[in-house]
Amino acid sequence: MARVTVQEFQRGVLHQSGAAPVVLGPGRHRYRKRRSALAVVDLRPALLKVTGQEVLTSDGVGVRAAVVVRYAVVDALRWVLSGDATTTPAERLYLAAQLAIRDAVATRSAEDLLTARAEVGANLVERVRDEAGAVGTEVQAVELRDLSFPGELRRSFAQVALARQEAAAALERARGETATLRSLANAARTLDGNPALRELRALLAVERTGGTLVLNGGGTAGGSPTPA
Repeated sequence: MARVTVQEFQRGVLHQSGAAPVVLGPGRHRYRKRRSALAVVDLRPALLKVTGQEVLTSDGVGVRAAVVVRYAVVDALRWVLSGDATTTPAERLYLAAQLAIRDAVATRSAEDLLTARAEVGANLVERVRDEAGAVGTEVQAVELRDLSFPGELRRSFAQVALARQEAAAALERARGETATLRSLANAARTLDGNPALRELRALLAVERTGGTLVLNGGGTAGGSPTPA
């Protein structure tokens, strides 16, 4: 007899003497080692790194994309039974993620792909979910980690971004100048319609600059203040 200890975060799948497989919960178990096969499955969340592969976007740009799949096994029996002599359950999930990347990239332009990375990741989850369920796992997230463009295209994107920033700065300067001109025009209209206010403004200017004020024959302020 053989013994095995299954941890809280594990499940054991025991095939014994050709009988239907049995799922072993946490604890110590004994089984006949002869003509038996035992697989211990880890249920903790895991990462599956899908290396970069080059895919053509909808506008014909070669993009190299890599993703990370966050998943957890929720059905240990299905996870074990979904594997065969040539393909493991993890390899099936890996292949599903690769195909999902190709589909997601091929339906978008290079610029759209660059500006909508978070949305692409959400779409990848939907594309991988069916295959994940078939191997007894639950996909928690698919993150688009690396997205590499050809060198010339990267420089083009950088120039476009710089041009947008310069245009935004120019627009902000224009808005400031317009506000200043509008304020000056309002002030001019106010002074033209109120001579007393214009004289008061002149007196304040004299007081601030320490200059002199020339009065006209009627005793009202005329001209502009001159330095003393």
